[in-house]
Amino acid sequence: MKVNLGLASHNSLDWDRVLAEDFSRPPAEPDWKFVESTLAIGDMAEPLGFDGIWTPDHCGTPYGMSPNPIQMLTYFAGRTERISFGTFVVVAPWWHPIRLAHQIAYLDILSNGRYTTIGLGRGVAKSEFEALGIPREESRQRFNETLEILELAFTRERFSYEGEIFRIPETSIRPAPKSTDLHKRLFGSSATPQSLEILARRGMVPLFVGNKPIEVAGESVRQVNAWRAEEGLPPCQPRNVLFMYCVPSEAEAERSNEWIVRANMDVNIHYGFADASNFRGVKGYEAYAEREAGATALLEEAVTGKVEGTPKLPGYDASNLMIGTPERVFEKIRAAQEACSFAEIAIVPQFGHMPHDEAVRSIDLFAAEVLPELQKMAAPLHPSALPEPASAS
Repeated sequence: MKVNLGLASHNSLDWDRVLAEDFSRPPAEPDWKFVESTLAIGDMAEPLGFDGIWTPDHCGTPYGMSPNPIQMLTYFAGRTERISFGTFVVVAPWWHPIRLAHQIAYLDILSNGRYTTIGLGRGVAKSEFEALGIPREESRQRFNETLEILELAFTRERFSYEGEIFRIPETSIRPAPKSTDLHKRLFGSSATPQSLEILARRGMVPLFVGNKPIEVAGESVRQVNAWRAEEGLPPCQPRNVLFMYCVPSEAEAERSNEWIVRANMDVNIHYGFADASNFRGVKGYEAYAEREAGATALLEEAVTGKVEGTPKLPGYDASNLMIGTPERVFEKIRAAQEACSFAEIAIVPQFGHMPHDEAVRSIDLFAAEVLPELQKMAAPLHPSALPEPASAS
């Protein structure tokens, strides 16, 4: 099984200042320090034997802080020779599809064909859409049209397009990509059943980014393969993003608890899950409108570890947290593969306000004792990921 290193930069201790809108003072630690930490971790990937590097697409808050994942992957393409690259995910509605197609094609050339997981999603956070001037109500349509345009761009020398949002006169992607199969490398991330079905029927393979329990993701894979069967497509295996902290003893693993709480706070405040009004009446985001909690309560939970009466909101489910000794981490990943049938993973080794040195120590131990065993491990498509056979009439 292929194992990639997932990179994301978080200035998680800056949320109190941001929520208070106290911009009269700078962050206690500047953002560039966290970006430099992320880049240093990325430099560990190839020497330690990881199969690739994956990056997200976020801007405007202390969460994620990777405003152009393709730019970051281009940086690493020039610093590496062997490893592949992936995105979890490029948020397609934030990009003009022709610009996106050109950037993908150019990275394909610069990396000698190593951009193998072109993960795409439609985005959630109100703040990011508003800063870019993109109506969230258009996100699903923009996403669908972008997929159609990318498929044209990567399969035809000349093409045009007439959609509700994008109208593309006859054009070409120049320079053309080196690889001829980029249209087969598109993976879709979705958080709602409606989006999942749309992507499945288009033939896109799921990319799960830790936003649902691994068992639920496994059920989603079975449903995806049922939809694919209805479209005459063969079954598929997803790719998954998991979170990892590998330490010599289980007692040390408990140190991760505060970072997990803070990371869940990052997710909820950045995406706006803490305020259901962010989603009420917004077409395509109805599934998010029932969630409610206060952002200040989430901040208190991150500081104290507990808030009585606060409902459970989305975050990193425990089944996606590969935390513990090398033996424990390996067993959790093996069990997750059996539950979800993923063919490839990216492990994110730094989350919340985890110190850089802790992440490095964890990665070194994981690479020495877990990574070689995972790379030898088979990653089959299990019967549980296949649709139920049709009953005889």
